[in-house]
Amino acid sequence: MDASFLEKKMQYPVMSERQLAARWKISLKTLRRWRSNNEGPTWHKLFRYVRYHVADVLDFERRGAQHWSAILGNGERIPKVVNRT
Repeated sequence: MDASFLEKKMQYPVMSERQLAARWKISLKTLRRWRSNNEGPTWHKLFRYVRYHVADVLDFERRGAQHWSAILGNGERIPKVVNRT
């Protein structure tokens, strides 16, 4: 196994699913559905707890930002969520 792979998997800190849901302002139910559909960042099960390596979360966020940049092109902004009251 590659040394960098092992180093990445052994990195700390980690986030709980509640912390990640709060960071992204989504429900736990959404995060759990993504896991069951193999979507979202890489997750790990530690005993009965789900944990996300911060490096994996940041990588997932970076890839998402690159995806939006490619779709929107130069000079355009990532769309914001519109809240209608």
